[in-house]
Amino acid sequence: MPCLPGLRKWLPLAGLIVLTGLTSCGHSHEAIKAAQVKSAFESCKTGLLNNKIDQVMACIPKNVDDYLTRLKANKKSEQSSTPDTSPGVDLLLKTALEKRVPDDLRAGLTFNILMQRISDRHLLNLHEVQEIDLGRIYVNGNRASGEIYYQGTLTALRMPFIQEDGSWKIDILAILPYAEVLMRLDRAIKDESQAEQVDLLVSRLPSL
Repeated sequence: MPCLPGLRKWLPLAGLIVLTGLTSCGHSHEAIKAAQVKSAFESCKTGLLNNKIDQVMACIPKNVDDYLTRLKANKKSEQSSTPDTSPGVDLLLKTALEKRVPDDLRAGLTFNILMQRISDRHLLNLHEVQEIDLGRIYVNGNRASGEIYYQGTLTALRMPFIQEDGSWKIDILAILPYAEVLMRLDRAIKDESQAEQVDLLVSRLPSL
């Protein structure tokens, strides 16, 4: 077969072309996901700046309301068989709910209602929200994270995202362990107990 040597010569090149094409498709797919993550962030930011809480809630996963319900009931997640990763943050939020949210509001409180209340009372620093931007986005399956810029300067923080029902949402609960570390560092520097720290932080919060 006279064409066989030529075929053998071109097979490696063909394989390389196919491999390159597959890699390119993979990169293109990741780029599409990264663009969707960026769009979700921008939509949430715009919603906060314009008091469009329904738009904000479209970027929040369902597990946030489940977490809020557990805090109000003072219960641990039934799905968790491991110790809580953010006990200090949990205590802070529980205490804030008890001391800064009226009884009649707390009973039926959802994250939607909470955000609307915060927005209506102008308790959110919109200038700070305006200064937050997302940089490079890293996608890993149904999770992603984005570099956070504040006033144009790259910070050491990452904003986590999770894909839910085909849409990208800001994974608020994934932030809690990082907040826990910051609380522990702050206690160590100030030589405070957890109870002292929580009481001080809650005392500085406005009432809803």
